[in-house]
Amino acid sequence: MALRLSRRAALWLLAALAGRLRAATPLRIALSPFLSPTALLQAHRPLREHLERRLQRPVEMVTAKDFRALLEATRRHEHDAVMLPAHLARLAMLDWGYTQLAGTVQTLDVLVLVKDDGPVHSPADLRGRRVGMLDALSLTATVGRQWLAAQDLVDRVTMVDQPSINSALYALERGEVAMIVAGRTQLNNLPAATPRRERVLAAVRDIPGPVYVARPGLPAADLAALRAAMLSFEPDTGLQPSAANSAPRLLDAAALAALDPYVEIARRALGELR
Repeated sequence: MALRLSRRAALWLLAALAGRLRAATPLRIALSPFLSPTALLQAHRPLREHLERRLQRPVEMVTAKDFRALLEATRRHEHDAVMLPAHLARLAMLDWGYTQLAGTVQTLDVLVLVKDDGPVHSPADLRGRRVGMLDALSLTATVGRQWLAAQDLVDRVTMVDQPSINSALYALERGEVAMIVAGRTQLNNLPAATPRRERVLAAVRDIPGPVYVARPGLPAADLAALRAAMLSFEPDTGLQPSAANSAPRLLDAAALAALDPYVEIARRALGELR
């Protein structure tokens, strides 16, 4: 009897130690690099702090130099969870075994922006000019390229990758590009010093917002706890809505299936970059 109790005690001790070790291990969440790292991490600080309180464990938020680097890290399962544009989130779920955690903003407008006092007043004025976008794997760049194609401008402009939306606005201010593309909600997280002399030339509406997904192999208890913690986050109603400041929600089967047409675009873009 004493031996049996000793074994039970040992098993309890091992379980307790394992729980403490897991609680001390940071949960690693990667964010899509649509802003400069400092601005991105600052915008998501309230969510990180909320998750740490609810989970009672450290949460580390990181980003990547561009969407390709983030997607490669996602494919290698380097992070416990990743916030991805909707088309890449669905790709990760279908092709790499990721699980939905929560969606962010339901939809967003992708804006074609020009300088307010600049020479561009119509799509035709962009011919022969440089246009700036995030890299080709981003959803805003995908939508921006589709808009250019609809205006018969793809082969009549020079596309210039921008490392972030704030960098793109500086490039627009300096005249390095004549047009940039950004999500409306992305503009709500910009640092105060970012130049804001843009004018909306066109808008593409009802584009699906980013989605958080969890890597395969994340323990079921951690997955359930993280999802519950995310879904309990309450945005600051005094701030404009954004991916960082929205009420997370689960996408139902129909909403997920509606993302499938974007997946082929993502696969094609990823193939072109290899």
